[in-house]
Amino acid sequence: MNNTHRSVIKKIRKLRGISQKQLGALIGSQSMVSRIENNQTEPNDHTLFLLCRALNMTFDEYFNSVFGQKESNLEKLEGILLRAYIENNRKQLNNLMAFYCQRFADNPNDLAIFHQLMMVKATLFHFDFKLANFDEQNKLIEYFFSIQEWQYYDLSLLEWTINMLDIKKIISYIFEIVQKTNSRKISHRLSNLIGRIIINALEASITQGKYKITKCLLNVAELWENRQANFEFKTWLLFWRGVFEKKVRLSENYNKKIGNAYKIAICLNSETTVYLFDRFLKSLKQ
Repeated sequence: MNNTHRSVIKKIRKLRGISQKQLGALIGSQSMVSRIENNQTEPNDHTLFLLCRALNMTFDEYFNSVFGQKESNLEKLEGILLRAYIENNRKQLNNLMAFYCQRFADNPNDLAIFHQLMMVKATLFHFDFKLANFDEQNKLIEYFFSIQEWQYYDLSLLEWTINMLDIKKIISYIFEIVQKTNSRKISHRLSNLIGRIIINALEASITQGKYKITKCLLNVAELWENRQANFEFKTWLLFWRGVFEKKVRLSENYNKKIGNAYKIAICLNSETTVYLFDRFLKSLKQ
């Protein structure tokens, strides 16, 4: 359990001059505040939303206060992996793999290192649109199965590793995450992350030829689209709709949808998105 949850809540509450009883009244449960501050439980995303609103702080401010440098390292690694993937730099990824394998061997109980190692592995598998072996998949699936309350860093790990997992084994987790959060007020940051999970799951289902799952995910994506303000999600959703229709011969408009997704990406000056579109479509011809 993360002790920093306790210290951040208690510290900000005292800075605001709010008693534990007053904060409990604002979020609807003093016992919840007490359990968090006594390190007996971790707040879920809905409770975090209520706490941040009551303490007059943004979700991002809270998240950075809790995870601090670990979050900065995670974001830095995400940038490195994306650049290596776009530049087809397998050598750099293999070097990163060796580095994190050694770090994990030295610190087998460090969750952050485990996350980082899995992200590097997933990026390598993504080069060839291949799945991890049985043992590697089970290691991740067992971790996801053990989660009682999904935290941001868990969702981030799922986002990065979907492509290396059998979509049939993890689709229930994705549906559960969307179902739990769809009717709640959540931060834009979390909403965008869940949107990326849906988009990556669409890619995995199409790559693996699990088109019934693709169809279900498209229905889920349409519901999630209503709460998405960014064009990246909408552009990718349009692209995957077109690819899906092309694969199952659902309509003759698939080229138009794919073409429109390209046009939007170009208008948004998103060279990365255009490159990723190209890379996936090229893989279909191989």
